[in-house]
Amino acid sequence: MISVTGELDIATIGSLGPAVRAELRQGSVVLDLSGLSFMDSSGVRLIDTLLREVDAEGWTLTFRPALHRAVRQVLEMTGMLAVLPIEATPLDRSPE
Repeated sequence: MISVTGELDIATIGSLGPAVRAELRQGSVVLDLSGLSFMDSSGVRLIDTLLREVDAEGWTLTFRPALHRAVRQVLEMTGMLAVLPIEATPLDRSPE
């Protein structure tokens, strides 16, 4: 799991993309956005790029959703929230 905290913007995205790609090459990754307090369009663009790469490479990337209202709003307004593969929580799983 890779946890992203604070702000995800043009000043901070530089190291996240390579870190996620390196982990994806090793196996599946959960990208935890719950610690984000702010995200701008460059963060949205990075997530979109990662999702496209995951599809092309056959990798598995899931997201722990953003809980901060400002980040959630950005993801909703851009349509990203609807397409993010969200990590299943125990409440999301049906009984076996």
